[in-house]
Amino acid sequence: MKIVIAGGGRVGGALAARLVSEQHTVTVIERDAGICARLFEEVGVVTVCGDATNPRVLEAAGIGNADVAAAVLAHDPANLAFTMLVRSVSSARLMVRMLDTNYREAYRLAGVKELVAEADVVVAKMTTAIDFPQVSGSLPLSSGDALLFELAIPSRARVAGQTVAQVRALEGFPRECIFIALVDPQGHTALPEGNTQLKAGHNVILVARRTQVAKAVEFLTAEPPLGAGLASTLAQTLRKLDFLAPLSDEELENVARGAELLQLPAGTELFRQGDAGETFYVVVTGEVAMKDGARQTVATVKQGGFFGELALLTGEPRNATAVTTAPSELAAVGREDFRGVMMANPAVALEMSRILGQRLSRVQGGQQATPAKRRGLFGR
Repeated sequence: MKIVIAGGGRVGGALAARLVSEQHTVTVIERDAGICARLFEEVGVVTVCGDATNPRVLEAAGIGNADVAAAVLAHDPANLAFTMLVRSVSSARLMVRMLDTNYREAYRLAGVKELVAEADVVVAKMTTAIDFPQVSGSLPLSSGDALLFELAIPSRARVAGQTVAQVRALEGFPRECIFIALVDPQGHTALPEGNTQLKAGHNVILVARRTQVAKAVEFLTAEPPLGAGLASTLAQTLRKLDFLAPLSDEELENVARGAELLQLPAGTELFRQGDAGETFYVVVTGEVAMKDGARQTVATVKQGGFFGELALLTGEPRNATAVTTAPSELAAVGREDFRGVMMANPAVALEMSRILGQRLSRVQGGQQATPAKRRGLFGR
């Protein structure tokens, strides 16, 4: 499209650069010759040095053939004059950055249908950030009654591992909340379907009525604790991890209480080979298959077993893909739980380093690990 932008300042320059990168034909009208030269050199955009409220300057910018005219001048009177002149000589769509909301009616009478009220956008984003600190980005829609927002799924979120359809069917999830997209840690965006899985560490983009945003945020980030009995059982399993040997029973139970119980159907993919390791898992009931890149099962973790701790501790990518092969209950222990343990127990950090060194030495030397009474770092 051919687009004419009135104003080459901070907003106009950024808008021009974005549009040029998307292969649009862009002309910027700017009074400051220095800004015109800079935009031409840095962005490669065509510039017309002059007053955007001068009919001859508009003609030189090719306004008669423009598809879109965008006004981002520093003052509303100048933006209004520009839009009225454009309306008299062109059929271009008009878009305006409005600084003072008192001009809203004047812009409407001038035929402007696409207004960006700068103050409204800033206020809406700041109030959303204040009310919902978990939200990483937001955009008010229409009159502000609806909100487009982005939210990270915590490592121990109750909904992690469930599909979009399963989450929407859960009691308590707001009906007026729609999943728009999912963004993985590498920044890749996918449009969700009913069978799309929500994964810990990924971001979800949703639309909801503003009155429902708090409920949606609370629901999607909830991390229910384990019951006392299950926490005790989990602590006994954690005792099998040799690097946690320095912890007392009470400290182990504290780690266990911070875990989250996941109830997952068969066929649920917990993580893929190459994913970042943020959580390790204990199988309470059920069974999990560890698969290599060829989708062949290389190990099976059954009740009382655990997996995923090595990637969590070393920061290395996952070396296998984990998939439930039966309806399963898993206890998920996140990175923050280990961080707290290590901060409070230097002996654990030293023991962990010692064991990791031994494991890496054995792998590099091609040696087989000697069976031990306790399960090692791999959990098998």
